[in-house]
Formats: sequence, structure tokens, C-alpha cells
Amino acid sequence: MIVNLESTYLEPLAQFESRPSDEILVPSVFKENFKSEIYTKVNQLQSTGPKRIGIVFSGGPAPGGHDVLVGILSNLRDGDELIGFIGGFGGVLLGRYFLIDPMDAHFLEGSAGFDYLGTDRTKISTTEHFNTIASLVDDLALDVFMVVGGDDSNTNATYLAKALGTRCQVIGIPKTIDGDLRFGSLLPVSFGFHTATHHYATMVNNLAIDALATEKYFHFIKLMGRSASYVTLEVAYQTFPHACLLSEEVVDSKWRLMDVVDYFSSIVKDRIAMGRPFGVFIFPEGLSEVVPELKAYLDGDDRQLNAFYQSIQCDAPMVFKPLDEDGHGNKNLSALPLERILMDCVVAYVKSLAGINLMAQAHFFGYEGRSCKPTHFDSLYSKLLGKTAYELALSNANGVMVGCEISDNDVRPCGFPLPAMMGYDSVKKRWIIKKSLVDVSQNDYLEYRQQKKSWVSTDPGFPRTNLYDYPKCVVFN
Repeated sequence: MIVNLESTYLEPLAQFESRPSDEILVPSVFKENFKSEIYTKVNQLQSTGPKRIGIVFSGGPAPGGHDVLVGILSNLRDGDELIGFIGGFGGVLLGRYFLIDPMDAHFLEGSAGFDYLGTDRTKISTTEHFNTIASLVDDLALDVFMVVGGDDSNTNATYLAKALGTRCQVIGIPKTIDGDLRFGSLLPVSFGFHTATHHYATMVNNLAIDALATEKYFHFIKLMGRSASYVTLEVAYQTFPHACLLSEEVVDSKWRLMDVVDYFSSIVKDRIAMGRPFGVFIFPEGLSEVVPELKAYLDGDDRQLNAFYQSIQCDAPMVFKPLDEDGHGNKNLSALPLERILMDCVVAYVKSLAGINLMAQAHFFGYEGRSCKPTHFDSLYSKLLGKTAYELALSNANGVMVGCEISDNDVRPCGFPLPAMMGYDSVKKRWIIKKSLVDVSQNDYLEYRQQKKSWVSTDPGFPRTNLYDYPKCVVFN
């Protein structure tokens, strides 16, 4: 069921068919015994004729994208075809595509990147866009159009499902390393999140071990993560950084830049007092959107930030440089040197207070996490999502997102209506799929707040702590 997106009210999920496909294939196990041959049919699929399926990668890359293709290719029936669109929705509008050979699955499985198809961040929003895609759907005789993407891309998918109506099924497949595309127990995590955070955690841990060996350098580490701080929270759980801030934490505390700098500076002074003049500090790039002085800078006003620099005797004034925006209005936060800004401010502030000259380094861990070889979890999970998308297609589901309920003992792939994820954005004046943020009232956040106090004095030891095989900050009901 596709709801009217112009309405001011979306019926709750209970009013939809929350599992429009009871005919999908269900794995019998997922964790320790999770293997590639995990599927058992529970019902006869509705579709008997061949399916011609188009698929597009959209938005930022995420580890596991190629395994989604494998999950589809490995299960195609005789007569079924999978057409890949090249270069994201921009490539769709240009009519760039090719017929994917099912034999390609053998080298795609477990491979890193999104480069087999490519991707972009084109926003589908105009009548011309929808008409172009509708004509292409007709020309290629597509039965199904699959969108592999995050919240913005699947917002595209939702509107596309409405525009295409019954002429072509539209199915969304959840992708984002940010971990902010969630929908209760039906979608606890998107693919790519575990691999990216595993990679970042490895690098953060390496810096902590190096700092301990040499007993020098405070490392200021910016991690990817725009509005939601799930990436930073997951890395924190895995590495026990000496200092950590989440965007949601700053908002909840109503902190300004002085509060942020004072927090990191206090940890520096505490570590030095312990005889440990080194440490690792982590934070998300999205911090710049919630700290007032930094937000003003993003909006084109550098006066507040430079006034703060002067107040702490920091000799590094910022000259405003506008950041590029994508088609969805998202600024390229990765281009803002937040890690350098915070490091310079803390170095200057500690020197003004205590006369201490800090040895510090600034780092940004981001793009490399999007192109890693997927972890075992993400590889298997992505194949499952791809297979589920294919089974939803055979079940004639339309306008749905692929989901997956996960528990300690079982996994239940499912599909639920894309509009159920949507909310009205009063700024963009548009119905969009809203990002899921870290909930400061939930146990994973409260546990983090409690534990981070002890991390100030915690350094790597022996035996080494193993990184998690499954996402720690995702609750599997």
C-alpha cells in the first residue's frame, strides 16, 4: 500500500501490511552458524513469469553493495534479468545501463566498493525527472526498479513508487555507513555500518597503541556521521577513547563551542596529571551542525568563530569558505576541517590556562571506511537483503523497503511500506524519510555516558580487546 504523500498525516505502521510478503525466504540461522545456504521457502511465490529488474546504487558508497547484487544474481530464475544503471540516478536520467551477467557474482562476492555500477547523489524531484524515468522503465520493459541507498535515496524511491504507480514495482534496499536508516525492529541496521565502524575502530585503536608506546600526541579524530552519531558511538564502544562527544549529546546539554573546548581540555589536563601526556579524542563531523559558532560558520557567518578564537588567544582565524551542497541540500561537512579547529582551540586554551605546549595531531577517518572489504557480517547481511529484495519482487510487492528482524536465535527478512518511514520536513517543506538519531533516553546512550568516565584513564593493554563481530550499538530484538 502506498499512502498519499501530500496528506498531512501518515497512518501508523499498524494500518499497513507491515509484512506484505510472507512468501519471502527466511534464514534458519544468522550468527555463529550463518552460512550462505540458509534459506528455506515458507510459501509459494506469487510471480510465475520472468522478471526484468533494474537496480541503481545511490548516495555515498557502503561496503556490501556488491554483495546485494550477489544476493539477487545467485537466485535469478531462467528468464529473469538484472539491469544495472551506471552512475546513480544521474546515470538513470542519462539512460546509462547494462545487462548484468549472473556469472559476475563469483568475483563480486565479498568485494569492496560501489564501483561495479558507480553512484551519485542526484535528487529526483521534477516532473521531467519522473517522466524520463517512466519512459526508460517502459523502453526497457522493467517490472521492478530497485534503489540501493540511504534516507535521501529512498525518499527518491518513495516518490518514484508514487509516480510509477502499478506500471513498475519499486523496492528500496537500506544502505548507509551512518547507521541512521532504521525502523524499529523491522530495520535495526543498514548494510555498511558494521564494516565502516570496524575499520574506523581499528584505526583509532592503532593510534591509541602508538600513543601509549611513545607517550606523546593527543589525537583529535573526526569520524563520518552527519546528523546521527551512531558511527562515533559504535567506535567508542569498541575502542574506549579517552574523550568522546556525540552531536546528540551536545544538543541535549545545550553546549556551545566553549563547553566543547573546555571538555576536551579538561581531559587533556587530567591525562597530564596522571603522567600520561597523550590520548585519543573522537567526535562526529556532524558536531559542526549543532555547535552554534560552527553552525553560524556553515551558514556563512565567520564572526562568532573568530571572536571565540580571539577569546582563547588562538592565532588561527577562519576565513569563510562556502561548502558545496548536494542535490538534497546537504553541505559537504567532510570539507570543513573540524578536527583541526578543535585541536587548535584546545591547544591554545590549554596553553593560556596552564602554559602547557601540547603535542597534537588531527585526523579525519571517512571515505576509506566506505570502500572497505565488507566484514563477514555485512557480506552475509547484504546478500540476505539482496535476496529478500528479489523475493519481494517475486511477491509483487511495491513501494516497500527491505527489512530484517534479527534476534539471538533467528532472522526474519521482511518488507514494509516506504511511506511508513516518512515525516514532514518543515524546512524543506517536503515529506522525506527522516534520519534516526541517537536517542539520549535509551540504554545504549546512557551506558555510554556512564562508561566514558572510566575511559579517561583507560589505555590499551594485554590481552588485546577484540573488535565486535556484530554492531554493538544496534539492539537486535
